[in-house]
Amino acid sequence: MAELIFQLLHNANGTAAVQTIGASGLAFYGTNAASSVQIGEYQDNTYVANADGSVYKDQTNNIKYVADTFPSGKTVLGGQIVNPSVSCGLSGVKSFQGTVGIEFGHTTAVKIQNAQLRIYDRANVNYPASGVNTKVAEIINHDGYTYASQGTLGNTSNVVGSGDILWWGEPWPVEMVGAAGATYKNSNGVVFINGTDADTNINGDSRLSSAAVAGSYDTVGGTGIIVPLSDSPGSGQKALDRNDIAGSSGPIWPKWTQYVNSTSRQALFFGQSKYNFDDGYNSNKAQGGTGVDTHHTWSIALSASPLSVGSKDQYGLYVSVEYL
Repeated sequence: MAELIFQLLHNANGTAAVQTIGASGLAFYGTNAASSVQIGEYQDNTYVANADGSVYKDQTNNIKYVADTFPSGKTVLGGQIVNPSVSCGLSGVKSFQGTVGIEFGHTTAVKIQNAQLRIYDRANVNYPASGVNTKVAEIINHDGYTYASQGTLGNTSNVVGSGDILWWGEPWPVEMVGAAGATYKNSNGVVFINGTDADTNINGDSRLSSAAVAGSYDTVGGTGIIVPLSDSPGSGQKALDRNDIAGSSGPIWPKWTQYVNSTSRQALFFGQSKYNFDDGYNSNKAQGGTGVDTHHTWSIALSASPLSVGSKDQYGLYVSVEYL
């Protein structure tokens, strides 16, 4: 039997602090759990809560999107386990610091492929959420949990992360991805498109066309932007925790090596050129693991901003996978 569960990730060994969120969901708040997020701003706190956010309990990690200032991929990391908060790039966020963990379980060991994450209106997975702008990133630390520093605004992190080094739903800088480079292809050959800062709208879903708020197209949702997740990460991402990722000769490369061109990689995100990944010619290496396991775990960063006043309960997260 197969199942997908959603978890809170607090423990340094990658295990869940709260085994399942159950029938509850996540709610985004402002400066405290009693305050709303201001229009055009992103959340400062994330809790497990009921559908409209009026009743909340467990606090989870909070990963806040920072406006897309080059080189982008920036966050403020805080919440349950990072206090006081720190500014860093997605490459400096540890796997167990994700907003939410997603675990696939099966009674027998299986391989996972074509994993996809969508933000939708809780009625139709092809329809974008109502009144919310959402950024999403997959968090992976390929070298495990040891590195010299958390990093400052994405420019000096020494860890070879992350699954995503840019947020899906933010305009990716043309200087980093090239005019036609804002794409990722998974092992099934499915191509996922994000868009760049040269595009008028990065999400082409027509159902967003009536939105009058600036930046309302810069969001994951609908059929416009769907987020790919890595193949077969294994339990606690053990299939992706490889020391040989630090060399381009290794069998697994970071996910972002598919969409960030090599001239922008090392100096901007790691402070030095030491990894020598090429421009996606071995893109199959960036698609995740290839082994089987009874459990597979993804760590996800979520950040959201309201486009209008009021609770946003036409808002959901949907994950689909293929297993064999």
